[in-house]
Amino acid sequence: MEAIPSDNMVVRFIGKPSAEVESFHEFLSQHFVKPFEFTFTADLTEAALNELIASHPAVAPSVSCQPPQIQIVVTDHSTVKAFTETGLRGVTSVMCGHSNQDALQAFNAGVGVFFCLSASLEEKRRQIHRLYLRYQTRVEALKWHLVSEELARQRACSPARLMAELTNVKSNCSRPTHQIAMRCGVDWQYVDWQTIRYVEAAGDYMCVYTQEETLIVRSTLTDMARRLPKHVFTRVNRSIIVNTQFVKRLIKLNSRVNYVELQDGSKVKISRRLLPVCHQQLDAALSQS
Repeated sequence: MEAIPSDNMVVRFIGKPSAEVESFHEFLSQHFVKPFEFTFTADLTEAALNELIASHPAVAPSVSCQPPQIQIVVTDHSTVKAFTETGLRGVTSVMCGHSNQDALQAFNAGVGVFFCLSASLEEKRRQIHRLYLRYQTRVEALKWHLVSEELARQRACSPARLMAELTNVKSNCSRPTHQIAMRCGVDWQYVDWQTIRYVEAAGDYMCVYTQEETLIVRSTLTDMARRLPKHVFTRVNRSIIVNTQFVKRLIKLNSRVNYVELQDGSKVKISRRLLPVCHQQLDAALSQS
């Protein structure tokens, strides 16, 4: 598990009692390395609305010098409807479930992180780490809101002018060229394309398989292929783009049936139409490895 930054932050959760939510709470008790508080409530919708207000200073400006104590809303398949019916997409949240259908339900509802109860221990830890980072980002954003208001008062300017000056400074800083932005749910996430093993089309979404996790991205395969470096990524069939850096070998059964094998042992069939281009690019990549 990746190391979580050391600080005194207490992570707060709130959820409606259920088998899934209680399993999530049990996992936190056994494996979460940060101090946390877990509150159970009978009305998760009201709790989520309170969190939406508390975590958005523009909705309820804070008069305190300290940011409000926000909580992570924990939901499952029976309570996730609140996010779609009451517009709670801005809340820091996690949905507990077991299946891919549960994961898609969480994604469509705008839930921040899906926690798969049937995943491996290491994968569960990664999911918790992602959730913690989202929570930490939200808390730091609230702290920054209070600091920026104080700075604006000290400089005798409006918060809008202060933000404009800071934005101008930020625009002069460029991100590393090996990172690309991907829309995951309601958030944008920067991903190092060098960690992407392959990309697979899944209807209106893309499953981006990296070395650490699987991201569900709203995009098309054509757009994804356009944004990824053409000298590294190659399209092997109508649904999949592979990173040639993760290719182990080519498997040529006959003139019509060919596969590409990745370093993790998975095999992807190469379409006949793309076979000449794939062979040329993959042979070049394998000769350099």
